[in-house]
Amino acid sequence: MSARVAFKKKKVVHERVMWVVSVYDKPIDIHRYDKHTMHRIEQEIYKNASSEKHIIIREIIDKKIVSYSTLSIDDHKRQNH
Repeated sequence: MSARVAFKKKKVVHERVMWVVSVYDKPIDIHRYDKHTMHRIEQEIYKNASSEKHIIIREIIDKKIVSYSTLSIDDHKRQNH
């Protein structure tokens, strides 16, 4: 998926389009349940920063189905919570 991501650096809000691989297709679900994707985005944006990191996924721009999961979305949410 391509997602529009907003983040703060030095008190200025920046936006960037980034790729995301996740079973979730809503921005709030990616933010809440997909820690692996959020960690990857965080590492890509804040390479050496040790301060507080604020990342917001604003919207999903486009989707491309790569594969299907054998678990349902609810099962994934239970696993990650």
